[in-house]
Amino acid sequence: MKLLVHWSKRNAKMRAHTATHLLHFALDKLLWSTKQAWSLVDNDYLRFDFEAKNPLEENELLLIESQINDRIRCWSVVSITQTSLEEAKKMWAKAFFEDTYGEEVRVVSIECTSDNSLDLASKELCWWIHVQDISHIGAFKIVQQTAVASGIRRIEAVTWTSVTEQAQKSDRRLADISSRLDCQPKQLENKLEKILKEYGHLQSDHALLQWKLICTHLDEFHNECDLPSAWSARWKGCIINVSWSSLEDHTFKEVIHHAKARWSDRNWIIYSDEGNFAIYTWTWDLSAKQFARDQGLKWWWSDQFVQWKDEKIKEIV
Repeated sequence: MKLLVHWSKRNAKMRAHTATHLLHFALDKLLWSTKQAWSLVDNDYLRFDFEAKNPLEENELLLIESQINDRIRCWSVVSITQTSLEEAKKMWAKAFFEDTYGEEVRVVSIECTSDNSLDLASKELCWWIHVQDISHIGAFKIVQQTAVASGIRRIEAVTWTSVTEQAQKSDRRLADISSRLDCQPKQLENKLEKILKEYGHLQSDHALLQWKLICTHLDEFHNECDLPSAWSARWKGCIINVSWSSLEDHTFKEVIHHAKARWSDRNWIIYSDEGNFAIYTWTWDLSAKQFARDQGLKWWWSDQFVQWKDEKIKEIV
């Protein structure tokens, strides 16, 4: 029986694995203390899950990238020592899943030599394969950060030529966006600011048109009426079924918002065929809440204004 090793894939996994150690060290340094939740290593690709309450900011991710690439560029050594678990603890080596370790362990230390001094980059218990020199990683690039569970964040990254491939993908994406926006890639920022400004103006114009349209329809469809209830002697206000007008093109919430601003000095009931309703009273001798309660309607809000959804409203008005 012969065992064949695919050396290019083995080397690709070694690069990603050693980069995972550097990433863990950088995260631990940035967050003061964090704990690995899970990790996955593939061909020049790594996925690292860790404990964190909040997502990392963009500048923090760039800092981690910079720190790791600085170490990759310097002359560095990955040293491996087999020793006892007690000795490893004295060396302050990081350990995970402590119950899986035996008496003899393998300590993987990564140190960066700079100006005749050693800068410790990582020291962990690990039995897996690693590069001999971290410069063999070539380059390191964070692809994305996501949340995988409560208090658990995930960072995905690439190494070696995958970094170049990722950069090429980004360049092609920028070129495509620039082409669609009819500008050069270096002009994208100015183009985006211009588009956002124009979009803001359009939103303002649209909001104003909606306001005018809803106000016009509210004035058109309101009618003075008496309610068939104990209030009939005192109530003077309007009742509007928005389902019978073009107001149905707008959300019920929008209509109520505009009605409150438009008719703050009159009583009104607005409802839809779906049972959405709102009752407003502007005089203190009338209580919208009391009326809803007397009619057996479900209600929510305050004494002068109530809003809810109840099919009974169509029977009452």
